[in-house]
Amino acid sequence: MTPRLSGPILSTRLDGCPPLSEAIEVLRSNIASKIRLKQSKPILERLEIEIDPTDLLRWLAAQSSGQRSFFRNREGTFASAGIGCAVDFPSWKDPVLRELLKPASVPLQQVIGPSEPIFYYASFFDPEGVGKHAPEWAGFDRMHLVLPLVEIRRTTETILAVHVMGDGSAALAALEQCESPLEHLALPRGLRLAADGDPVRWADGIDAALGAIASGSIEKVVLARTRGYSAIESIDPCAVLAALMEEEPSGFHFLVEQIPGCAFLGASPERLFRRIGNFIQSEAVAGTCGRGPDPASDDRLAGRLLASDKNRREHEIVIRRIESVLSPMVESLACDESPSVMRLRHVQHLMTTARGQLRSQFDDAQIISELHPTPAVCGWPVEQSREFIREHERMSRGLYSGVVGITSPSHSEFSVAIRTALINNTEMTAYSGAGIVRGSDADAEWLETTRKLSTFDAIVVRASNEIQGNTQVSRMGTHHVDAYFQTQHRQVTGL
Repeated sequence: MTPRLSGPILSTRLDGCPPLSEAIEVLRSNIASKIRLKQSKPILERLEIEIDPTDLLRWLAAQSSGQRSFFRNREGTFASAGIGCAVDFPSWKDPVLRELLKPASVPLQQVIGPSEPIFYYASFFDPEGVGKHAPEWAGFDRMHLVLPLVEIRRTTETILAVHVMGDGSAALAALEQCESPLEHLALPRGLRLAADGDPVRWADGIDAALGAIASGSIEKVVLARTRGYSAIESIDPCAVLAALMEEEPSGFHFLVEQIPGCAFLGASPERLFRRIGNFIQSEAVAGTCGRGPDPASDDRLAGRLLASDKNRREHEIVIRRIESVLSPMVESLACDESPSVMRLRHVQHLMTTARGQLRSQFDDAQIISELHPTPAVCGWPVEQSREFIREHERMSRGLYSGVVGITSPSHSEFSVAIRTALINNTEMTAYSGAGIVRGSDADAEWLETTRKLSTFDAIVVRASNEIQGNTQVSRMGTHHVDAYFQTQHRQVTGL
C-alpha cells in the first residue's frame, strides 16, 4: 500500500564518526527517543552518521536474507548496500514517488551526495511477455523500486543511514537486527558445472534468426542461453558477487533480493544511461571479441574487431537507436565519431558514448521506457525482435537483460543487466547472449557466449581452490578457464 507522506525526505546528519557498532547504537537511541516522545509525522526521515570504512558486501552478507540490495557504479566512486524496505513502489506513476524524486536544487557532483536518499531499481527484460516468466523468477517483481530501511553508502566517505517512517518501529527493529560484518566471504563447497546449453538447439535458433533477417522482417536479434551450476550447500550471493568484482572489476556490480534464498546479481559492462541533474549520458556496447594472452595479441584482436564489418553493423544498429530516442529529449546530442574498444577481463567490446542536456519535461521513467530494451540485448526493430525472442527462446529471461540501477532527485545510474546469474539456494544459472545479424555464424556466436560466461566459470575454479586451501587465488586468464570448462562441458553434455 502506498504510504501517506507529506513533502520530500528530510535528511539529518548526526555528529561523529564512530565504528559501525557504535553508530548503530547512536541511531537506535535517536529513534527510541522519537518513539518515547511520540514524534510520529507523515514524512520520511533519513538519519545518517559517518562511520569508519566498512566492507559493504561482508556487512550485507551478515544480514538476514530476504530483502537485500547492492549497487556499485562502473567507476567505483559510488557503492551502496541496503537491507529491508522503508517504502517501495510497483510503478513510476505513483504520485508519492514523484514527490520523493522531485528534482533537487543541489550543486552538481559526479556522484550522489551522502545525504540524498536513493531508490534501488530493477525491471524485467520483457515485463509484458505472456507465459515467459518461469517459476525460478517467482520471487521477483517485474518492476521493483525500493528505499531500504538501513543503508551503508561509500563515496568519498562511508555513511550509515536509516529511513524512519511513521512511529519509527520498523527502522528501530531493523537496526536491532543488524549484525557485524563477516570476517570472510566463502564460496560454496562443491560448486560445479551442472548443465550447459545444447549447441545443436542453439544452431537451430541461429538458422531461424538468419531466415527472419533474410526475409527482411528483422535486421538484428539477440539470442540468449544459460549455463547451470550447483553446490552441496546454499550459495551466498554476496560471496559470488565479491568474487565477480575481483574477476571483473570494470563493471556495474549489483544484487537484487526480494525473498530468502533467491538472488539476482551481476557484473555488467553496459550503461543504459546516467543522469546528473539534466545532463544525460548513454552508451552503445555491441560487437565482441576475445582477449589475447598478451598485449600484442590483445591489440591484434581489437584491431580486427574495429575492422569487422559484421561487428560494426551490429554496433551501428545500437547507436542509431540511442540517437533516435535521445535526440527529441535533449537540447543537443553529441556522439563519439567512431567506436572505441572497451577491454574487460575475458572479452572486448565496441563502445560509443552519447551525451546531451535533457529537456525538463523528460524524467527517468520516460527515458527507460524509450531506451530499453536496446538493440544490444533485443534486436532491431525492437518489437519484431522481441516477438521473435518470445517465440524462439526456450527460457525465461526475467531480470536478465532487464534494467538495474539507482535513482535519486539529482542523480540516476542505470545498467543493462547482462553478465548476470540467478541464485536459487544451491543452484546458480548464468546467462549469456549474442547479437545475430546477416553474416553471423552459429559456431562463432556460441564461442562468444562461452567467453561471456568465463567470469562465472572462473568463480567455480576459485571455489575449488578455496576448498583445497589455496587462499591466494589468482585471477585466471580466459584461455585457462576455457580449457578447464571444455572438459567440464563434455562431462555434463556427453558431447
